[in-house]
Amino acid sequence: MKMKEFCNQIESSKDMSGVGMELGENDKLKSVIVKSEFTGLDVKLPVEAIEKSDWSTISDIIAGKREPAVLQHMSRVVGYFSKIENWNSSKIGELHDRQKGDYQLKD
Repeated sequence: MKMKEFCNQIESSKDMSGVGMELGENDKLKSVIVKSEFTGLDVKLPVEAIEKSDWSTISDIIAGKREPAVLQHMSRVVGYFSKIENWNSSKIGELHDRQKGDYQLKD
């Protein structure tokens, strides 16, 4: 969806309103913040996600009817970040154990 279309949809909606913008490097628009009257929450939408999605998907996310898609999961292990999509099942199991707090060395 083009940003102009997105802005027009937000302006014409009675259930959503534009709250603010986040600028990135060189004052380039990075994300838009929209208030949802459905949930009472502010939703931060990256411009990249707006441009890749259609209005029905975006409006469902803002209204809380749909969870936003997570494109990449990252984890910090031993001082560096790594995409977990590339990990084997053993490493994924270790991550789940750490998240539960059950990760410990056994004698």
